[in-house]
Amino acid sequence: MLSRRLVRPGTTALLAMCFAVWSSACGGDSTTQVSTIAGNYSATVFQVTPTGLPTIDVLAQGGTLTLSIAADNSTTGNISLPASVLGTAFSENLSGTAVQSGNTVHFQQSIDTFVRDLTFTIVGTSLQATNQVAGGASFTITLTRQ
Repeated sequence: MLSRRLVRPGTTALLAMCFAVWSSACGGDSTTQVSTIAGNYSATVFQVTPTGLPTIDVLAQGGTLTLSIAADNSTTGNISLPASVLGTAFSENLSGTAVQSGNTVHFQQSIDTFVRDLTFTIVGTSLQATNQVAGGASFTITLTRQ
């Protein structure tokens, strides 16, 4: 009986409501969340189909695409295409930011490459862009976490 006298009527409900508000405020989005896609990736599939031409297996031609995504979603990496793919050798730095929305990822980069025009889907430990058109060609790329 003593405990009932120390707690005024309605106080328990008020305390429960305050706790619910406090706990929901602590569980929202945070700018310090660790990326779920962080890691080092290498292309394990890299195919380009220029409009009206056969598909080119970029990896078989000696091309590479590597990308590292840090815990804060900043990116570093490199894309390298041999002359046999474009007619002239091409290599660019892929520094920028990975932007995840649900199960898709876009790359924001200052360098204008087709990579930033593609939408990658998270599939297990890989990022996949399948038959996506950018710059007059269709791209199929699988970036596999190493």
